[in-house]
Amino acid sequence: MSISNPSLKNPCQKFIDFKSDKGIFVYYDKEKEEQVELSLPLYFVVLDELSAISGYSKKHDCGIYSNEIRNVNQNILRVKTFKGGESVTGYYPHIKDTIKAMGGKYTKSVYAMMVSKEKEPEMVNFKFKGASFSAWLDVRAFTDNTLIGILKTKTERNGKTEYQVPIFKFYALSEEIREEAIAMDIILQKYLKEYFAQVPEKEIAAAETVEEDVDAIDETKVEEALRRYSDTKPKLPEDDDDDYNKPPF
Repeated sequence: MSISNPSLKNPCQKFIDFKSDKGIFVYYDKEKEEQVELSLPLYFVVLDELSAISGYSKKHDCGIYSNEIRNVNQNILRVKTFKGGESVTGYYPHIKDTIKAMGGKYTKSVYAMMVSKEKEPEMVNFKFKGASFSAWLDVRAFTDNTLIGILKTKTERNGKTEYQVPIFKFYALSEEIREEAIAMDIILQKYLKEYFAQVPEKEIAAAETVEEDVDAIDETKVEEALRRYSDTKPKLPEDDDDDYNKPPF
């Protein structure tokens, strides 16, 4: 950081989490110093998708966070608790058990352009973990070049525990929205290029002690999840699909 090269700032205007117990999307408003609920429906275009760790540490009564990476087999994660006390560094396949014990969850960090009738498009970041990650996994194969809508949530159960998951819907992507998304993605990619270039010295030192023969993550688990939900996952939009051909705005 210098006077001509200020510290890197994420261009996202909102960082959005899904609360599966209440079935709501929220973001933290710095000015109000409080969480704000977003009303459904939400519409967005995916710009990029990274992986990270997030969650909550009961032991330290604080959140868990990590850097964002593109490849869990090739990029090193630095996972920490906000109040200090615990941290782990390494490739995800090697440290996933420690992450789980800390209270961390594998998270998809989805950068997107959120659009609406009332407001100008804005860059946001969705954190999908737990129940919302499973829902995202079911639809991510269909998210390229489409406008995605979240109109409602549905109730699911795990034993006696009830929770909510978001339901995703797809629409045709207009040329105007596509061009706006491309322009916004150029800004995002410039930020990500600088972000990935700023590798902390501690990470470099840790990387030298990590095993080089990285275990590959079992990709069959992803395939099994997609097959498991084959009866309910969204079908690929077709030309005669009225909903697909008629975007909400």
